[in-house]
Amino acid sequence: MTTRARGGMTLMELVIGLAITGMMAAAGAGAFASIIDHRRIILSASAATERGAALRETIRSWIVAGNIQIQVGGGPRGLTRGVGTARPTAAGTSSTAAVSAAQASGDEITFTTQAVNPSMLANVRMRMYIDADANTPEKGLTVEYQPNLQQPLVRKMLDSTIDTLHVEYLDGRTRRWFDASQAATLSSVLAVRLWMVADSSTHPSPILGLPMIFNTGIATTNANQ
Repeated sequence: MTTRARGGMTLMELVIGLAITGMMAAAGAGAFASIIDHRRIILSASAATERGAALRETIRSWIVAGNIQIQVGGGPRGLTRGVGTARPTAAGTSSTAAVSAAQASGDEITFTTQAVNPSMLANVRMRMYIDADANTPEKGLTVEYQPNLQQPLVRKMLDSTIDTLHVEYLDGRTRRWFDASQAATLSSVLAVRLWMVADSSTHPSPILGLPMIFNTGIATTNANQ
């Protein structure tokens, strides 16, 4: 008696085949999703690094092509804002920083610059600070300037994710770095160091935390004087 060869698959074989195919597809989809997530993280980190580098270079170009305004004398910063005398820098003599209507939180730095800036004017005085005033539309790292005496202050937001700006001065007598709030106690300033801190929830680039140091060119005061 001749036995005819069976063709096709049994139901059990079909079920097992479908189960194996499903597991392979699930594993492949998980690996593919992981690749996409890693690529997204890499792209996000690259974009954050590029933004951080561009912001640092912009600030550096402003300060290098100008004079840093350093106020000495008077009471602690915040009690007598805008009061005191300003130190000369290598490029010339700076004047007293203007009193600002903006409410700032943390350190700040004021400078005049000849570089290209938002005001599109040469030798404009700019104040860079963290804007914590709820009454202004700006948030985070902000600059303000006054094009001329007939026009009001203009504010430009640089980066809303930066919530801290650290500014320190290198004392010419002690060769130590002091916080900006202690500028009134310094006899001379050799350099200024600043760096920024961004909100950690925004996954900022570490490049923002790297300090930028600017030589003021101010001669050291004799400690015996």
